[in-house]
Amino acid sequence: MKLRTKSWLAVTATAGLVLGGVSPALAAGTAGPTEHTDMGVNGDAVMEHLQKISDISTKHADEGHRALGTPGYEEAVEYVESTLEATGAFDVKRQAFDVESQDFGTVDVKVDGEEVKVTTAEYTEGTTGPLTDLPVVLPVDDDNSDFAGGQLGCQASDYDDSAEGALVLVSRGECAFGDKTKAATDAGAAAVIIYNNDEANPDEELNATLGGRMEGSAPTVTVTYNVGTDLLEKVEAAGTEAGSQAGAEAGLGQGAEEADEADAAAEEDAAAGAAALTADFTLETEFTTKETWNVIAETKAGDHDNVQMFGAHLDGVEEGPGVNDNGSGSAALLASAEALAEQPTEVDNAIRFGWWGAEEVGLVGSTEYVASLDDAELSKVKSYMNFDMIGSDNYIVGTLDSDGSDVPIPDGVNVPEGSAELEKVFTDYFADIDQPNVGTDFSGRSDYQAFIDNGIPASGLFSGADGTKTAEEAEMFGGTVGEKHDTNYHQPTDTIENVSKESIDIFAPAIGFAVHTLAYDLTDAPTDPPTEPTTPPTDPTDPPTETPTEAPDERALSIDPKTIEAPDFVSEKGVQVAATGCTADTTATMTVTPNNGKIETFEQTAEVGDDGTARFGVRGLDESMVDSYIGTYDVTVDCEGGDPLTGSFEVVAEGDGPGAGDGGNGGGGGDLPRTGNEALPLILSAGALIALGLAMTLGSRRRRG
Repeated sequence: MKLRTKSWLAVTATAGLVLGGVSPALAAGTAGPTEHTDMGVNGDAVMEHLQKISDISTKHADEGHRALGTPGYEEAVEYVESTLEATGAFDVKRQAFDVESQDFGTVDVKVDGEEVKVTTAEYTEGTTGPLTDLPVVLPVDDDNSDFAGGQLGCQASDYDDSAEGALVLVSRGECAFGDKTKAATDAGAAAVIIYNNDEANPDEELNATLGGRMEGSAPTVTVTYNVGTDLLEKVEAAGTEAGSQAGAEAGLGQGAEEADEADAAAEEDAAAGAAALTADFTLETEFTTKETWNVIAETKAGDHDNVQMFGAHLDGVEEGPGVNDNGSGSAALLASAEALAEQPTEVDNAIRFGWWGAEEVGLVGSTEYVASLDDAELSKVKSYMNFDMIGSDNYIVGTLDSDGSDVPIPDGVNVPEGSAELEKVFTDYFADIDQPNVGTDFSGRSDYQAFIDNGIPASGLFSGADGTKTAEEAEMFGGTVGEKHDTNYHQPTDTIENVSKESIDIFAPAIGFAVHTLAYDLTDAPTDPPTEPTTPPTDPTDPPTETPTEAPDERALSIDPKTIEAPDFVSEKGVQVAATGCTADTTATMTVTPNNGKIETFEQTAEVGDDGTARFGVRGLDESMVDSYIGTYDVTVDCEGGDPLTGSFEVVAEGDGPGAGDGGNGGGGGDLPRTGNEALPLILSAGALIALGLAMTLGSRRRRG
């Protein structure tokens, strides 16, 4: 299928030349692709790399698989590096950075004397010593059964004074875990329990990260849905019982006025009555610093001022081998990189791949990478595509819904201009192959967050994690209604045996197609060359004249002007080149060789007229980069009738030259576009195309050796 790259994706920073003149059909084999393809990327290619990543993880199972700071992660990094270097098409580097990690000692939580099974939140602070007899309280909410409103504890205003010095119990949902801890801390809580809201998987542990260390914040742990709702009922029952008892005692033997006062006192006592349920809370932790790495690979070819980026996190959790999360996305990038290296022509736009470390402890690797780019380097990155899990066993085919058409964009999430067009690369692809797909949360809760926070448009694909499959999704993709999209998410069972090959078969070519789409500007397919005449010429009826034809002009090369100011060079004026003394009705070739190191050497042809003259026009293409053209240019015209003709001209800064020539129309340059796929180094005049009906190319492109 053919999908043209949007013009905003084809911003080029390399200045080019427009070589006007009449041209015959150009040499075949130099033009780029006329349509975008998936480059042959398929599920088998992805699975080959995924098997290697799985083997590395399982080999290091006793050392934490591919988690932060493990030998397994380092070996996975080495595998990615060696695979890319073997292609010869990429500059590969390893970016080191430090991550604050933590180790845990004693973690002990008891409520009403009974031990509670808890999971520590990543980046939680510890207790300075055992906390005892903490009142267990809830946020203010008139309905704690809907997993909404105050019980989510997203703001300090969700609490009343009872939270001061208490252990607060809040539900998962809506806001980030770190926001819940911060809100509880601001309300004065001594500790926090966050309970899972996944009713369909009531015994599923909740692995939470606070996104980064918050010194002085309340120690935070998580519990399952069943444990959480059981604690919720106990807190509510304790409050109700205490409130009822206080009300009954206050109302004995009192009059109406005294009863009103008693009711008010009872309401105050009801909140305090929850103190009847108390907890002991101990959490010992130590923060340490570990070194880890990102792997960055960029094509050697392409416009390095116009970088299109693709990324996936390579690390996993300690609990399991992380084959789907996120060996699958990492393997898909490797397969796509290999396929790109095998393409017959070099890329127009530089493609940069990133394999991120420390994603599982708070998107650290991608955040560190973006933070390492200065403004100039950041401005070169024109887009980012993210792939985090593409082989979920109960999968959906999800696109990051950057236009909010399926899932509303959450408040506060930045959606840079161009993100919707990136999503459309996928939705158009899926539409062309009749593959159902759905939009998924564009919330910034994956490695694209740092990119969109810095104004870089983003999109990506996602096969689902801990969301629950709906009946509508099951009708579109199959699978089991009510089960998680990935029933092995962050579990020891996230193995290669439990990855959906069917899902990977869908996602793999889509990723390959996206890489090709952003790597190449399309060219127009060449038209058929003119056919040979079928009717033989007739014999001439008039005898030849005795008067000989005029001899051709003296062989010479004219360049007007020889010095031109840069603003005139990128205007309609330009430089006119005329070669005289050539054999009529033959083809002349002009070569322009820039000497400033910024512009490539280009070649153009033109027909020699009856007067023995071949005419060309040369001007700069990109007015926004006028200074890039400053320098000297050698000109050579080779035509029949004698030795090649040589000369030169110079482009100087504004105010340093005598001015340009009259521009003339001899070269037929005309007005030429400067944007989109046509903003390439070599462009022929439309007039020449119409006049001769010959093939036209929009750019000189080097074929791979």
